Parts: sequence; C-alpha cells; structure tokens
Amino acid sequence: MWFFMISCYVLSAVTFAMLLSLLTVSSLVFLILTSMVYCFTETLVIFFFVGTGVSVRDYSKDNNLPESFRKRSLAIKYKIYPPTMLNLLFMIVLFILPGAVHAGKIPMAAYSIYLVFCLGHYVYTKLIQHDCFRANTENILAMSGIARAV
Repeated sequence: MWFFMISCYVLSAVTFAMLLSLLTVSSLVFLILTSMVYCFTETLVIFFFVGTGVSVRDYSKDNNLPESFRKRSLAIKYKIYPPTMLNLLFMIVLFILPGAVHAGKIPMAAYSIYLVFCLGHYVYTKLIQHDCFRANTENILAMSGIARAV
C-alpha cells in the first residue's frame, strides 16, 4: 500500500512539472509524453482506491469487523472519483486542443487560458486526493487496530 501511495505522490509531482512546462514547451512529442504520464498517474490513483476498497471489504468481512469501515471506504471513493474523472475529461480536451490550434481553429491565447484553468483544477483535484489518501490510511490503520477508530 505504501509503495503505491508514495508512487502516486511522486508521479503527481512529475506530472505537475510536465504540465507546467507546457506553458513554455510547444513540442508535440513532449505533449504526448505528458499525456501518457498524466494518464498513468491518474489510473494508478484510481486503482489504488479500488484496491484498498476491496481489501477493506474483504478484511472487514473475514474478521467480522463493523460495517462502518467499509462505509468509510465507500465515502472516500464518492469524494475522490467525481473530481478525478472531471479532471481526466478536462485534460483529455487539453491534450487534443493543440491540433485545433495548429489548424488555426482556436487561438493560442484561448488554449493558454484553458491550460492555466486545467492546471488550477489539477491542483484542486490533488488536494482532494491528498485528503482522501489521508482518510483512507486512517481508516485502514483503525481497521487493523494500529490506530484508534476514527
């Protein structure tokens, strides 16, 4: 669990740096690389919460623990998935728009404004994800008896 969580944080920082670089770098190859790193990072975050949710459900069931642990895990998923999926949608559009800019259908200034918006939403999403990582870790530690129940 810790390895994947730390990997999510490291990849998120790398992704943010790459997205920030898009303000100055106009290389199509770099844009494609950034989109790949971004998609991998967000997929890892999503599957982290899917995997820990399944583990919480199974561990709770096998050890006859209260249903509250599973409900907390579900509440975390309900909090993290909507902004993460919305950010994925925004970023997909961001990665497609350079084609429209190149074709002259959208001005570069409009693309730059949208890029700044996407960066802001990315930071907002990462703050929510951080809060969910914290809550998920507290839930798992409480469930395993390492920390007191929250």
